[in-house]
Amino acid sequence: MTLPIEAALAARWKEAVFLCTKCMKRQDRKDLRGELRSALKSEGRKDIRVIACGCLDVCPKHGVTIARSSELRDHPPRLHVLDNRDGVEDVRRWLLDG
Repeated sequence: MTLPIEAALAARWKEAVFLCTKCMKRQDRKDLRGELRSALKSEGRKDIRVIACGCLDVCPKHGVTIARSSELRDHPPRLHVLDNRDGVEDVRRWLLDG
C-alpha cells in the first residue's frame, strides 16, 4: 500500500545514530544505547535519535559498528567502529563535534 505524501509525518529529530545490536551483544555492551541516550538527553539534545538496528555487516572483533544517518547517504555509506576502550563520552563528542 502506498500512502499519499500528505500522510507522511515529520520526525522530531534531525540525526539518527544506528548501533548494531549484534555487536553490542557480542561485546557485552548491551547498555550502550541507553547510556548514549541518557548522555544526549542530559545535554538537552532531543534532535539526535539513538536506534538499535540489525547487523551492519562489519562485525569488528573488538568494537561496535555505528552509523549516523547523515553519512548513510554517502556512496558508499560510511560506517564507524566504536572500539571497546571508547566510552559513551567519545560517541557523544563524535556526534556533537563532527
